[in-house]
Amino acid sequence: MRARVLLAGSEPPTPWQAYRAHRLLALDNPRVHLPKLALAAVELTRHHPVLLHRDLQLRLLDEALEAADAIAPEDPFRAQALTRIRHEHAKRLKELGIARS
Repeated sequence: MRARVLLAGSEPPTPWQAYRAHRLLALDNPRVHLPKLALAAVELTRHHPVLLHRDLQLRLLDEALEAADAIAPEDPFRAQALTRIRHEHAKRLKELGIARS
């Protein structure tokens, strides 16, 4: 309940709060929160203190792809979500100077 209140509050959550809230809520409602979790994980890699730790950035980027892949195949927005998440993931890797296959 607290995570829902945080996301619906009058002030936007910090990147860390958004990531944690979507991670928790994805357990209850994956259809809604897995895409948001993936994007929140990518966004968190751009902020302190994660910004200072390349290993954490890479783990969050991997988690973003895992969350994206976990979106239900029957979800009508899956293709759109995967495209956006993979684009953001690739963009962030490029910003970090990492080329992955």
